[in-house]
Amino acid sequence: MSKAFTREDADSGFDAPIPTARLSESRLTAYGARLARDRLAELEHRDASSTSVDGTLAVGRLRDLLDGAEVVNPAGADHVALGARVTVQSDKSDKRRTVVIVTPDEVGLVPLGISAASPLAQALLGAMVGDSVELDLPRGTEELTILAIEWPV
Repeated sequence: MSKAFTREDADSGFDAPIPTARLSESRLTAYGARLARDRLAELEHRDASSTSVDGTLAVGRLRDLLDGAEVVNPAGADHVALGARVTVQSDKSDKRRTVVIVTPDEVGLVPLGISAASPLAQALLGAMVGDSVELDLPRGTEELTILAIEWPV
């Protein structure tokens, strides 16, 4: 690396950020909370006989996720909301896709989970079965028809 792109004193005075507690307004879907509790129980049972660093980190993350989280349970709503499993069909390609709208903390934990902050989720939120929504993509706008809304438990 060229010396022009470095500063010898770049790290002096750097203080690492202090970890903060999770905000009390953190939310989880009922489905995501159940999956997190099940996974935590599985890891605690398995790690009781071993001392895996990865397992210990995962247990800590799951405990942090569950501690103080508000569980959102809108099951039975007739419109797309947080926690809904939604099946859509593209009007261009007739392809079907199923997603579960979850909080950003639940992405990767919930199968088919997409963040409620994602463009797809933002397009779907509030829509009902039979509605068409527009999804803005880099290649253009795609129209999606909502075929089903389910509430996984």
